[in-house]
Amino acid sequence: MSIEQNTTLVRRLWQTVSEGDIDAALATFDDDATWWISGTFEGVSGTKKGKPEILAFLASVKGAFPSGLKPEIRKLYGDGDTVIAELINRGTSATGKRYENEYCFVFDVAGGKIRAIREYVDLEKARVAVSP
Repeated sequence: MSIEQNTTLVRRLWQTVSEGDIDAALATFDDDATWWISGTFEGVSGTKKGKPEILAFLASVKGAFPSGLKPEIRKLYGDGDTVIAELINRGTSATGKRYENEYCFVFDVAGGKIRAIREYVDLEKARVAVSP
C-alpha cells in the first residue's frame, strides 16, 4: 500500500474510535495485531495480542470514557509501512474528570491492516482521570 493509503487507514481508525464504533475500529486491525502501551499502569500498560485482546482494551477505554475521546491529530507522518501519529485526546472520564493527554503512536501497516501499534503516553494523567 502507498504511504497515503496507510495514513488514511490510521485516520480512519481514529475517526471510528472517536465515534465510539469499536467494531469499525477493530476492522482496521490484522487478526494477529499487537498494541503495546508504555508505562506501568496495571490493566493498561503492556501488550495486547490479537483482535480479542484489542477489543477488550477498546471496550475498557469506552467504559472509562463513556462519552468517548476526541482525538486531535497534530501530525501524521508516513514512511513505507510505518505511520507515526502525534495527537491529543480529550474527554471526560466516567468519574466526571476532564481528560487531556498527549500521545505518540507508531503504527506498522501491512496489506491494508494495522499489524502493530506502539503507544507512548503519560499514563499518570490517565490514572488521575479515572480514579475516584
